Amino acid sequence: MTQQPYYMIDFSASACMFEILINDYPVISMNVEGQVSTNLPINYAILESGEQTISHKILPLLGETSIHEKAELKYDIKLFDVSNDFVFKEQFAEYKSEPVEDKKLPVIASGKKFNAKVPYKLEAWQNGTVIKNDDNHKEKLHLAYTEIINLINKGDYTGFQKKITAREYNMTSSMYLSKSESDSRIEELIEDFKNGFKTLPVDKKSIFHIYGFGKVAMLKKLNGESGLTLVNEKTKEELMLDISFYLPQGSDKFEVI
Repeated sequence: MTQQPYYMIDFSASACMFEILINDYPVISMNVEGQVSTNLPINYAILESGEQTISHKILPLLGETSIHEKAELKYDIKLFDVSNDFVFKEQFAEYKSEPVEDKKLPVIASGKKFNAKVPYKLEAWQNGTVIKNDDNHKEKLHLAYTEIINLINKGDYTGFQKKITAREYNMTSSMYLSKSESDSRIEELIEDFKNGFKTLPVDKKSIFHIYGFGKVAMLKKLNGESGLTLVNEKTKEELMLDISFYLPQGSDKFEVI
């Protein structure tokens, strides 16, 4: 049986806002006043076998201008083989931040490289056009978000599924999901929509971010959360849709990737 390498990042953070990126694509962004720890899959950010990059930024808590003296970030990457069961293979790319002490630091950032071997090659943002940080691209990205919002709010779930086809194909390919597992992902999301989750207008304070070595764009709130938020008024629950966009070659319209 062919091995199915499954890469996960195991991290913990406290008293900071932070962002961890694989190949300049954000896999986690959070504002943590207390402490948090978990692990997340990162295969979807590994587009093909070969050399990969992992990088991070440690930032002041929202509303602060310098990094808290108790700020800390730790992480490592764990490799599993999931072809038959969850079998741990190795751990690497360990990082632990140094004590901040009394330094008035606005940001701590570093990165390193590692090799990954995967049985797939994703056609994603690497073939897109370089995005400029200008008003034209910002306006087009806002329109792309608004289009997604309108599809969800008017119940055009078929249209929504079409918009995220490329993203879902890459997700299912990199995570080795069966067709039924892939269909279930979308069905569960649409059930949330049907059960009262409605999208909010894009926050005007959302920040335009460029990732993917210049080929991915996202809107994020000041606290690092996705700019696309849904709220269920009855249950008071929130749902974040972490989606990203790129400009295909020869096109001036952002598409979900």
